[in-house]
Amino acid sequence: MRMLTLIYLALMAVAGAQDPGKEVIGRVRTAVLFGTNGSPDSLGDGVVSLGGSEVARLRQVAKLEPYETFVKLGSVDQDILRGYKSWAQPINGSQALMLTFQPQASIKESRKLRLDVEYWQKSKMTLRWDRVFEVGKRVYLIGPKWRDGNLIITVELVNLKAK
Repeated sequence: MRMLTLIYLALMAVAGAQDPGKEVIGRVRTAVLFGTNGSPDSLGDGVVSLGGSEVARLRQVAKLEPYETFVKLGSVDQDILRGYKSWAQPINGSQALMLTFQPQASIKESRKLRLDVEYWQKSKMTLRWDRVFEVGKRVYLIGPKWRDGNLIITVELVNLKAK
């Protein structure tokens, strides 16, 4: 009986190691930005002030209030798995804000990928986007109101493996 159990466990381990859904098909870079008219000083260490063209671009977004200050709370690069959700933790050490990415379809003969992006706050999904992302182009997703401002999620498809 023990021998059968060992054989079964060994077969399951081999099958799991060859799971095509775990194949890395690309990489995504995410950042969490925050727009506010207040002071970002209370947000802690690691907060980086934004300037220049990125602030100008954010101020042109019609669905976003014209905030005085924009800061980056954190960013991370994350692999995209073929058949599973990939979890990203843009603010280092914080599970209060997480993102997931799950591929839906790649666009033939282009460097584009359709992804479901979910925004999770304190273990609860609060927003979901279904977008086509192109390699090298950053997309700004308007997140929820937070404190005295608004969270903005940026997503950039860093690379996509050829089929």
